[in-house]
Amino acid sequence: MFSTLRAKVAAGFTVLVIINVVVSVWSIYNFNQLTETITTMIRQNYLNVIAAQNMLVSLERDNSAQLTMLNGMIDTGYNQFQDNRRNFFTWFNQARESNISQLGANTLVDISKSYANYTKATDTLKTILQTRGHIYAQNYHYNSIMPLFNQIKEGCFQLLDMNHNAMVETDAKANYISNRATLAVLGAALLAIVLSIVASWQFSQYILEPAEKLTDTVRKIGRGFLDVRADINSNDEIGELAGEFNRMAERLMKYEEINIEKLISEKKKSEAIVSTISDPIVVADKDGRIVLMNQLAEAVFDVSEDASIGKEFNQVIRNTTLNKYLSEYLQGKSPTNIPPYFELRVDGEDRYFRIKLNSSWDSSGKIMGVILILQDVTQFKELDKMKSEFMARVSHEFRTPLTSINMTFDILKDEHIGHVNKKQRELLIAAKQDAERLTKLVRELLELSRLESGKIQLKEDRVHTKSLVDFSIQPVLLQFKDKNVKLIANVDAEIPEFVADFQQLSWVVSNLVTNALRFTESGGNVTIDATTNGEDLIVSVRDTGCGIEPEELEKVFDRFVQLQDSPGSVGLGLSIAKEIVELYGGRIWVDSRVGVGTVFTFSLPIKKRVAPERKL
Repeated sequence: MFSTLRAKVAAGFTVLVIINVVVSVWSIYNFNQLTETITTMIRQNYLNVIAAQNMLVSLERDNSAQLTMLNGMIDTGYNQFQDNRRNFFTWFNQARESNISQLGANTLVDISKSYANYTKATDTLKTILQTRGHIYAQNYHYNSIMPLFNQIKEGCFQLLDMNHNAMVETDAKANYISNRATLAVLGAALLAIVLSIVASWQFSQYILEPAEKLTDTVRKIGRGFLDVRADINSNDEIGELAGEFNRMAERLMKYEEINIEKLISEKKKSEAIVSTISDPIVVADKDGRIVLMNQLAEAVFDVSEDASIGKEFNQVIRNTTLNKYLSEYLQGKSPTNIPPYFELRVDGEDRYFRIKLNSSWDSSGKIMGVILILQDVTQFKELDKMKSEFMARVSHEFRTPLTSINMTFDILKDEHIGHVNKKQRELLIAAKQDAERLTKLVRELLELSRLESGKIQLKEDRVHTKSLVDFSIQPVLLQFKDKNVKLIANVDAEIPEFVADFQQLSWVVSNLVTNALRFTESGGNVTIDATTNGEDLIVSVRDTGCGIEPEELEKVFDRFVQLQDSPGSVGLGLSIAKEIVELYGGRIWVDSRVGVGTVFTFSLPIKKRVAPERKL
């Protein structure tokens, strides 16, 4: 009957559209009648109800105005009565214009007459108050005015009842029309459903039967049966699709024979490359299941590749930290807090590895798998340890001769063993400054070595932030005065006491303040702000100096890094400050704008001190 799939679909939709149009027209006709009835109800009764309610409000206010007159404020009460009287007649006229029933008209006439008498009685009340006294006026109000008040009030209530009854009658009529419209629409809808089912069933036979055959063929080919063909002989688009599909299946068979050998070859090549890499490698798919590992990984984790393939990563690698990193990476997150070195025990000895995670993605951006590489850096770790021990030993050996040298300079400069001339004094002062700078370097090297080794013993002092800041800035107050730099300290009084090593924290604050002074020109400011967010102590040191170049911000906390124009510094202070802050589970950071100034900020947990994992 129809030669193309488009014609079949168009015929089916045409029938459904015609059925829907008939049902829609019938529904619109019935619901229009319902709408007109409801609109009439609102137009006839709503304004009357509002007018009657506002008449009652005005009447109550009239009564309040009369009571005001009785309380001695005759003119005020009378003026209020006149204002409410105008409001009453405004709503009365609206009710009279919108009322259409004879019964309602009679009630409005009665209300009008009663209110006219009520107005005259109020005028009389005013005269009585002015001439005959308060007691006589009260009797007049009770005996003459209140009956009129109640009569008008009753009339307003009657008007409300009449409109309410009219709304009930209209509501009943609307319900009748609504029920009739609902039954009519329901009947039309049922008829439309029956006709739609019949039409859909009829036309689906033209479309679904060949489509189901083609789907079944596709499913079989997807399972690997490439010799299956779609047996469809129709002349429509599905018939053409089936022909093209059969030709594609034939090409797939040819490609399959060629690609199997290539895939096997590529797999062997990948396995050979992985096996020759000198670092442990583990490859997992998007579900976290292991698909490949080399011999070094087998040795490190004490597992075999054959027993591990297809199993989940956390079932094979019994390491909570590595499992956490891999899980975060599979979720598309960048793992946080990855240490520079990771310690594993291999064959009875501790070895150190650097963790590297790489992922592969498909064309849609979804992750396909993760590659874990563990770079063995045990040798570098040992060298770093030897370097730290050497620095600590050399620094320790320097302390005794430096002490003697400083004492010698002091004795000579103070002329305890003989007179020195001006030139000699200048040389002694310069040598003394160099010796003090060298002493400071030795002291910082020793402190850094102790922090790195983890042998430092932190004291458990009760620290008050105000005392900490005052103690830290006391040694440098004279330097600020000499350089004409203003030092401002703002300490939040709400910061509670906390437990920490007072000397270590004061060293951090003092170092940041000293650095700020070094880079601030005369006339500038250095500001210390100490506050809390409820959990952490937050201290910032802000200066108005020259600022730090963006390319230098990333390395300010590295060891032996000297910023431009920083004489007298060996680049260890900020590195030591960072080590101390991190010992308490805190963090330190810097913000700077060239030509504006620099802010160094550190935060420490003061409610519950959490010690971080030490760097290996």
